[in-house]
Amino acid sequence: MHAEGLAARNAGRDQLRSALQDAHARTWDILQDLTPEQWQVPCHPGINPPRWEYGHVAWFMEWWVLREARWNEHDELVPRVPSMLPGVDGWFDSGRIGHAERWTLDYAALSELRDYASRVLEGVLARLAHASEDDLYFTRLALFHADMHGEALTYMRQTLDYSAPRSPCVAAVAAADEEADVPGGRFRQGAAEGAGFVFDNEKWAHDTILEPFRISRHCVTNARFADFVEAGGYRDRRWWSDDGWVWRTQASMERPARWHKADGEWQQRWFGRWETLFPDHPVCHVNAFEAEAWCRWAGGRLPSEAEWERAADLALIAWGGSVWEWTADSFLPYPGFAPDPYREYSQPWFASHRSVRGGSFATQPRMHHPRYRNFYLPHRNDIFAGFRMCRPARR
Repeated sequence: MHAEGLAARNAGRDQLRSALQDAHARTWDILQDLTPEQWQVPCHPGINPPRWEYGHVAWFMEWWVLREARWNEHDELVPRVPSMLPGVDGWFDSGRIGHAERWTLDYAALSELRDYASRVLEGVLARLAHASEDDLYFTRLALFHADMHGEALTYMRQTLDYSAPRSPCVAAVAAADEEADVPGGRFRQGAAEGAGFVFDNEKWAHDTILEPFRISRHCVTNARFADFVEAGGYRDRRWWSDDGWVWRTQASMERPARWHKADGEWQQRWFGRWETLFPDHPVCHVNAFEAEAWCRWAGGRLPSEAEWERAADLALIAWGGSVWEWTADSFLPYPGFAPDPYREYSQPWFASHRSVRGGSFATQPRMHHPRYRNFYLPHRNDIFAGFRMCRPARR
């Protein structure tokens, strides 16, 4: 179990104060070295303009914590007080401002947005001294939201070929082919009531029946994925799902998008540079279709969400800190799902997205939790995602 993630969900006032200050500093740290030209980014489906990301994090915190936005009897989400910066709702409300529109808005100057973000933080910290437990829910939500966008800004830098904001620490995989035997039976999947902060898509714990299975203790490495590429795996229809083959054909893919060969050696494009592909690092920037194809080629499959969670609960797998992990499952609600006040967090993305688990090197450790369900469109290969393999139990 990842202790920091478990503790963060039950963080009290002092711990939240420190974590909020850390998240505020880290968000700016990812952006502070950008040149004026680098702040002006091209419209891209996988990223947002950095000025929008930065302002949105502060707006979200103010909206839920300081302005106390809540749903009224007319099913309208309304804040109790106006913003300390006029105009922000028209810039940073992700529920109303479409993705493409975020490149067209006349934002306040960056210096004004930095001052706004600092004042929001000061206001939230001042409220912590007398915050109720209900208030702490929204403060924790705003903290985790800031951490999510910090990761999004990190993969924005990767997407745009900017240098890394800090030295990325992707750990090598030891005993990459080692498997764990996981017993079958009844398993309580999801978050239990009273376990601290939970995201709405984790609600609530419910019984799942699992067959015994085997699961890789570590994620698939670059070396093992390169074997698939060199065996012609991208050209062999047998390994691909119908949707995966359509994607591979339309994208004309013969290898992972950020790979190429130079002088007979594989290299990877990593924050603006071609670097030697470390064979014992987990493969990164592959999508769900590529992960599925490799697993079929290797005689296995992706784990389901329940299988992944069960193995994590039993401490049978190493996870968190390298790459997100694709699962076999579409991102769907648990039985009896009801959205929390931030309704746009999960509900709009059910069925269209794929569940991922764990956490990447760019994910804050306080986000690591065995119940945490992240989700991306299955064709995306711009995120820090890899996978591990699952197989039937030995007979």
